[in-house]
Amino acid sequence: MPTFQVPWFPVRELSGFKLFKYKIHRCLRDYIPDWQFLSFKNRPFVKAHSRVRYQEALAMEFIARNTTIPVPRVLDVYTVNGTVHIVQERIHGRLLESVWNLLSEEEKRSCMLQIKDYFVQLQNLKPPHPGHVQSVDGTGLSDNRVKNCIWGPFNSHDEFHIFLHHDVFRQRSHIYPILQEPLAKVQGKQYKSVFSHGDFGPHNIIWCDGKAVIIDWEMAGWFPECWDYIRTHEAR
Repeated sequence: MPTFQVPWFPVRELSGFKLFKYKIHRCLRDYIPDWQFLSFKNRPFVKAHSRVRYQEALAMEFIARNTTIPVPRVLDVYTVNGTVHIVQERIHGRLLESVWNLLSEEEKRSCMLQIKDYFVQLQNLKPPHPGHVQSVDGTGLSDNRVKNCIWGPFNSHDEFHIFLHHDVFRQRSHIYPILQEPLAKVQGKQYKSVFSHGDFGPHNIIWCDGKAVIIDWEMAGWFPECWDYIRTHEAR
């Protein structure tokens, strides 16, 4: 298994002439609010939003160093008024969700085999703290489907499950009777800790020249091995 090594990027606050250039680019940008991107035509793009975190850049760098999973290359990280900006390689292609029906059967099979290999590689990464739930650098996590703030880290999967209110469902069996049987099956079960993307789905895969490139690693971290499977079912 690949050994764990926390990547690192120098992060600076833009000021002076560099801040002035940034403001000019903002005025000339092709901005798409829903995607939270600052798009500069064929140049690398900047992902910037109040919810963008430094840990997303670390996760992409960690994956790039320790797997063959295609991810955008991180070119720079900086802050403006406290907001993190991640400068990424531009991936020329289309989202898988928009091209899937246009692919040949051979291309679809190739895509699924690539994705299967990606999951195998993620599961083979060695966690720095087995049993812990945390981001790539050991800090808290971000997933607004769970909670609209930074949450964790947790020292055990049991702590994580309590945070998800699994204990409440068990204690109130008269209110949630339908949940008791599936909860009983997993109660006390020990899971392997694996690195998870956290929002895996065709909306976060770019199909580029026959290759599936995985984007948007903001929810990534070390989780119980079932986490990506669960979140994929809930992906849009």
